[in-house]
Amino acid sequence: MLSPDLPEEFFNEIQDIFRKGPVLLVGSGFSCGYGLPSMGDLAEHLANTVDDVLTTAEARNAWAQAIDAIKGNLEAGLNNIPLGAAGWTEIVSAIRSETARLILEKTVAAESRILQEKTDEGHAPSRLLKWLFDGSPQNSEGIHVITTNYDTLLELFCDLAGLPLDTGFTGFRWRKPRPRPIFQNHYNQIWVAEKRQQRFDYRLCKTVRLYKPHGSISWLTTDEGPMEVLNDTATTGRAIVVPGPSKYQDALVNRLFDEMRTAMNTALANAQALLCIGFGFNDDHLQGVIKDRLAAGMPAIIVTRDPTPNIEQLLGEHPHVIAIFKDGDGSVCRWNGSMLPCPESLWQLDDFLRKFLE
Repeated sequence: MLSPDLPEEFFNEIQDIFRKGPVLLVGSGFSCGYGLPSMGDLAEHLANTVDDVLTTAEARNAWAQAIDAIKGNLEAGLNNIPLGAAGWTEIVSAIRSETARLILEKTVAAESRILQEKTDEGHAPSRLLKWLFDGSPQNSEGIHVITTNYDTLLELFCDLAGLPLDTGFTGFRWRKPRPRPIFQNHYNQIWVAEKRQQRFDYRLCKTVRLYKPHGSISWLTTDEGPMEVLNDTATTGRAIVVPGPSKYQDALVNRLFDEMRTAMNTALANAQALLCIGFGFNDDHLQGVIKDRLAAGMPAIIVTRDPTPNIEQLLGEHPHVIAIFKDGDGSVCRWNGSMLPCPESLWQLDDFLRKFLE
């Protein structure tokens, strides 16, 4: 839908990016819109709860020394606790447990609200996923969705859209990660008429490949390795990469996280375009490959409420990237060095879809 306040060329460029079948990157800003905690909320929760579950004097002392910095900036504050410090292992365990507890609680509440909300056209995330899925080539492996979030909202929105989802695990109730490669193509067996006879043929079956490089509240640590278990309300033993000093160690020493990150980087390296929803570009896990692709001219769209310093730096280095932010009661679109004001809230996914795609 064209608009007198935005140039036609701007619409055309956004629609051309969607025709390229962008990789979808979803950050914490997306989940915050459904009541999940921001990094500031998580920092406050940890500051109020971790000390109560620490049992050793060493862990309590190390935590007390870092608490003020944690309240100001969660990740930077946690990085003040050096790897190998006395009590460090206990602190990381407590952070993981309390993080999982909060995310589980908020996810259950958010999913309940989503399921109770009746919409004639469907929820915006489901519409976006279906639009990307239906627009992907029929002979492709599907679409690639990356999220740094621990929650399972994207899994729910795939279900509501009726889309086949691949998380890298196989099974039903007690799902194990696939052996390498963690994501594999799926095929349907069909009958094909050939001259006067029929034969079996195999056709590629598209899926939504969901990459979670920081883990998920649905991933449990077990003696057999990480498992994906749905609707388990226990808060201990979650396979999630927590902020702070253990972040990169977790990802490097755990085979599942290593496989997930490798598959994710391959998807990004092959991406023809990128769509970022609620992602602030504050995560070094993802920055390297993305920046290399942007430097090579890969088109990208960023849709989020507020620009972070890292987004501002990225736009300065790669002015071809389109960004849409909140501005008063409306929004502002950043495009090739220009700032285009718009009275509509295009930073909200529903308004964005109605404006440019539907």
